[in-house]
Amino acid sequence: MIPRKSAARGAAALLLATAAVTLPTTPLAAQETRFAVDVSAGAAYSTNPFLVRSGGESSVSTELSVVPQLNFVDERSQASLVARYRRSDYLTRYNSAEAYGFSALARRTMSSRLNLRADVSFDSSIIGQNGLGIVGVVNPNPVPGPDLSTPDITLIGLNQRQNAISAAVGGDYRLSTRDTINGQVSVNRISYGGNGGNGVLLSSRTTGATVGYSRSLSERLSVGAQGSGSWIDYDNPSYSGHTYSPQATVSYQASQLVNLSLGAGVVFVSSTTPRGTFTTTGFSGTFNGCRNGGRSVQCLRAYSDAQPTGLGDVSRRLGASFDYSYQVGEFDFLRASVEYSRLTTTSNTTLQAPRTSFLSGQATYERGLTRRLFAGASVGYRQADATGFGTPHDVTFRLFLRTRLGDIR
Repeated sequence: MIPRKSAARGAAALLLATAAVTLPTTPLAAQETRFAVDVSAGAAYSTNPFLVRSGGESSVSTELSVVPQLNFVDERSQASLVARYRRSDYLTRYNSAEAYGFSALARRTMSSRLNLRADVSFDSSIIGQNGLGIVGVVNPNPVPGPDLSTPDITLIGLNQRQNAISAAVGGDYRLSTRDTINGQVSVNRISYGGNGGNGVLLSSRTTGATVGYSRSLSERLSVGAQGSGSWIDYDNPSYSGHTYSPQATVSYQASQLVNLSLGAGVVFVSSTTPRGTFTTTGFSGTFNGCRNGGRSVQCLRAYSDAQPTGLGDVSRRLGASFDYSYQVGEFDFLRASVEYSRLTTTSNTTLQAPRTSFLSGQATYERGLTRRLFAGASVGYRQADATGFGTPHDVTFRLFLRTRLGDIR
C-alpha cells in the first residue's frame, strides 16, 4: 500500500502545482465559482454483487453516494475539484463495501500560443464492486485527465481493494496558425489493500511520457503524429516492464454534429518476470467518435494498448464502449451504455489467466420531481470471463433518489 504520509505529501504538492497553473497572476473581470453536492440513496438487488467466480449469492443492499464538486472559471483558467464517496450495505452474506476518491483538474491559457494543464486523481474501491452508475447527458468532449488504468479485471471476484493515485502535467504550444506541438508526463501508482493482497498481488508504479505534433489542413481536418512510452516498476524487483508506441493521428469534424478522432500505430511491450523477459508487438490505437444532436448524444470510443496487472504481467489491453443519452424533458434523462475490455498476457509465466475479458451494460432513467430532487431506476448486466476460471455474471436492479445541494446549473 501507499504510505499515508508520503501519499498525502505527494497529493499536496501536486495540488499546489495545480493551483500555481490555475490561479491568475492579474485580476480578471469575469470570474465564476460554482459549488454543488449530489447525494444519492437507494436500494438494489444483485444476483452476484462482486462477481464471485465460485458462484456468488444474490443479495439486497442499500446504497449511498455523495459527490461534492467545486468549479472555478475565469477568462484564462479553469479548475475543478470533485470528491466521490459510495457505500453499499448488504442485507445477507456480504460485508459492507466502500469506494472513495477525488480528482483535481486545472487548465490555464498562458498566452495565445501556450496552454498548460495539471491533474491529480485518487481512487480506492473493491475491484468488481457494483456502483450507482451515471446519469445525465453524455459529455461528447471529455477533458482528458491522468490515466488511472481501467480496473484490473484479472482480479475480479477476489473481493480485492485497489488503490490508484495518478498525476499528470502537460501542455500544448502553437508554432503557427496550423502547427501545434504537445507533451505530457505522468506518474501512476497502483497498490492493494490487505498488505498488498497478502503477498500475492504486486503493487506497481508507472511513469509515462507523450510528445506529439499536429498540423491543421483545413478548418475540419488535422493530421499529426505522437510517440509515447511507459516504464513499470513493481515493488518486487524481479518484475518490471515497459511499452513504446508511435502513432499517426487524425481529427476530423464530419459535420456540425459529428466529431471524430483516431490514432493508429504499433505498441512494443516488454514484461520481465523471474522466468525471464518476454516481448510482444501489436496494434496500438485510439478512436473517439461522438454525435451531439442536442437532446441526444451518442459516443463510441475504443483503445488498444498495454496495462500492468497486479499479478506481475504487462498485458495487452483492448476495449470499446458505446454511450447514449436522451434528454426526455428539462430534468428527465435516459442513459444507456455498454463496455467491453480484454487483457491478454505477455509473459504467460504468472498466476494470471492467459486471457480475461469483462462485459457490462446498463440502462438508467432519471426523472426530475423538482429542480433539486430526482428519482430513478436502472438495470445492469456484468460478466467476467477468465480462461480456466469460469464466467461469473451479475444482474442488478436498482431504485434511487438523488438531490442536488448548492448550485443547480
